[in-house]
Amino acid sequence: MSSESDRASGAADNALGQNTLGDLRPSDLMETATSLARRAFSQPTAVAKATLGFWGELLTIAAGEKRLEPEPGDRRFADEAWSNNALYAGVLQSYLAARRSLKHFATISSEDERQAERADFLLAQIGDALAPSNFLLGNPAALRKFLETGGMSLVRGTRNLLDDVIERRPIPAQVDYGAFEVGRNLAATPGSVVLRTEMFELIEYSPQTPQVYVRPIVVVPSIVNKYYVFDLAPGRSIIEYYVQQGFTMFVVVWRNPKPQHDGWGMAAYEDAVDTAIDTARAITKTADVNVWAVCGAGPVVAALAGYYGAIAERKMNSILFVVSPLDMRSMSEAPGIGAYVDQVPGVPALIKKSRTGKRISAREFTLLFAMLRANDLIWNYWVSNYLMGETPTAFDVLFWNGDGTGMTGQFNADFSDFIDENPFVTPGKMVVRGTPIADLSTLDIDTYVLGAKNDHLCVWQGVYRSALLFGSRSQFVLGNSGHIQTIVSPPGNPKASFSTNDRLPPTADEWLAGATKHPGSWWDHGVAWTAARSGERVAAPESCGSAEFVPLEPAPGTYVHERG
Repeated sequence: MSSESDRASGAADNALGQNTLGDLRPSDLMETATSLARRAFSQPTAVAKATLGFWGELLTIAAGEKRLEPEPGDRRFADEAWSNNALYAGVLQSYLAARRSLKHFATISSEDERQAERADFLLAQIGDALAPSNFLLGNPAALRKFLETGGMSLVRGTRNLLDDVIERRPIPAQVDYGAFEVGRNLAATPGSVVLRTEMFELIEYSPQTPQVYVRPIVVVPSIVNKYYVFDLAPGRSIIEYYVQQGFTMFVVVWRNPKPQHDGWGMAAYEDAVDTAIDTARAITKTADVNVWAVCGAGPVVAALAGYYGAIAERKMNSILFVVSPLDMRSMSEAPGIGAYVDQVPGVPALIKKSRTGKRISAREFTLLFAMLRANDLIWNYWVSNYLMGETPTAFDVLFWNGDGTGMTGQFNADFSDFIDENPFVTPGKMVVRGTPIADLSTLDIDTYVLGAKNDHLCVWQGVYRSALLFGSRSQFVLGNSGHIQTIVSPPGNPKASFSTNDRLPPTADEWLAGATKHPGSWWDHGVAWTAARSGERVAAPESCGSAEFVPLEPAPGTYVHERG
C-alpha cells in the first residue's frame, strides 16, 4: 500500500476494539474534568509549581540553554518554518513547554497513579486541540496554501466543515464518503438474507465452488461495528476468500440499536448467536458449526460454548477468535484508555456508578476512540480538510470505520460487570441461563486465537491469554500489523507476516521467543486450520436457504444500512 493508505489503514485500527474497550464513557471524561478542576482550586501549590515550571522552562529556552523537540513521528511540526522561522520556532517551544507543564500538573495534583493517568489523558486532549498547527495563522503550510490559492483553500475547507456539520459527524471526515456504497463496492460478496429477527439478520453466502465443506462457518462480528470489515471489497474480503476455498459462510448482521432496544444485554446477544447457529445447522443439515468470534463478541461466544459444554450439547465444533481478549486483565494494558478501567478485587469501579445502563451511540464511540490517537484521527483531518481544503482519501477501511454501531444500555451495564468480575478466569463464576460455566480448557473444542502485534486496543499479550484459557487445544497466531490491518490482509501483501508456535507456554513473551515467523497473510494458514475441522466436501447447494428458511432479499440486507 502507499504511505497514504498505510496512514489511513492505521487510522481505522481503533474501531474494531470499541466494545471490548467499552469501559470508557463520555461521562468518565466529564468526571475527570470536574475532578481536575476541583483539585486545581484545592491545590493552588500544584498549580503554582506547574506554572513556575512553565515559565522557568521558557526562560531556559530563551537563554539558549535548552531546546524542546516534538515527539518522534509527530508530523504536525515537520514544516521547515517551525525550525527556520524565529516566530514559529518560538511558538513551537512555548507550546511544547506548556504541554510538559500540563503533564507535570496531572502528576503532582493526583492522589494515585490511576488518577494521574486519567488526568494526563484528558489534558493531552486539551493540549492537542490547542496546538498552533490547528489554526490558520499558526500553520505555515496552510497559510502558504491560502496565499497560493487566493483564499480558495479556506473556501473549500469551510465547505468541508459545513458538510461535516450537516452530516452530524463527531470528527472531521476521514474518507471521501461519495466513493463507496455498501452493497455495490463494499459488502459485495453474493449471498442472501435467510433469517431476520428484531435483533439481527443472518446472511448465507452463495457457493462459488462445485463442492463445499459439509460443516459451515458462522461469523459473529463485533457488537458495535458493522460486519463488513470481513467483506470489505472484492479482493480484500476474507469472507469472499473463504467462500472461494469451498466454505459455506454465514454472518450475523447486528441491528444498530435504537433507544427502544436498550434492554438487549449479554443474555440477549447469547440467545441471538444460539439462534443463528441453529439456523445454519438447519439449513446445512449439520450437527454443529465452526464459529468466528470477533473482538467484543468473543466473550458472548465463549460463554455460549461453555453453556453448551455444561449441558452436554455440541453445537460448536471450533472457534476462531479474532483479536478478542477474554481475560479482562488485558483491558488495563491498553494505552490511554486503560486508565479508565477499574479492576480492584472487591471494590466497585469508581467510575461505573454514574454510567451503568447508559446507551452509547455510534457517534460517541467514534469520538471517544478517535481521542486515543487524536493527532492522527482528529487534528490531522482538521488541518487537511478545513485549513488546507483537501478532499479526504477514498479508502474502504476508513469508510467502514465511520459507519459505526451503538451499544445498548443493558449491554453497557452487563459488559461493565463482565470487565469488573473477569469471570472466565474462575471456573463456575460465569453463568449462562442459570448454568455455571466450567473451566474453558475442559471443553471438547478446538480454538484458533488471532492476535495483532501492533494492536493498541486489544493488546496481543492480553489476547494470548484467551488461548491459555482454552488450553492445549488452542492455536495462537500473531499477525504483524494493527487491529484492522491484521484482519484485512489478503494474500500478496509483501508487508504482511504472521507468527506461529506449536507450544503454548505460560507467558506471551515465552511464546514469542519460540515462535516462527512466516511471510505473507495468515489467511491461508487459517483456511488450512479450518478445513481440517470442516469435514468432507459435498456438492454445493444450488441456492441459499432452505424450505424452512426462504431467502428474504439479497445480501447485504437491510440492517447494515441502519445508522445510529
